[in-house]
Amino acid sequence: MARKRDGKPWAVSLGVLVVALREPHSWQVIPFKHALDCVWTLVNFNMMAQYRSYTPETIVYIEEYPDRFHRIKDIFLEFPVSKRTRAKVDKQRKELRHQ
Repeated sequence: MARKRDGKPWAVSLGVLVVALREPHSWQVIPFKHALDCVWTLVNFNMMAQYRSYTPETIVYIEEYPDRFHRIKDIFLEFPVSKRTRAKVDKQRKELRHQ
């Protein structure tokens, strides 16, 4: 039986990213804001795509979010994932699954 998707994995991903980026060095503030903006764009798109019906305004948003994501996604190329970061993410995922 298929399970209905509720968008929570996106919200959890954003939460994990916010925690990971909460105390950046001064030189990291702007790039981290851009990274959060990129993820927030994906979250908004995902949430709006789940609407049962659309207005002309929501259609504009649904069209704009992927365009915006593709314009700003290169920010992630500046921050390759280290083994330490990967281990932290894996630990947080396990903790979230057991809640």
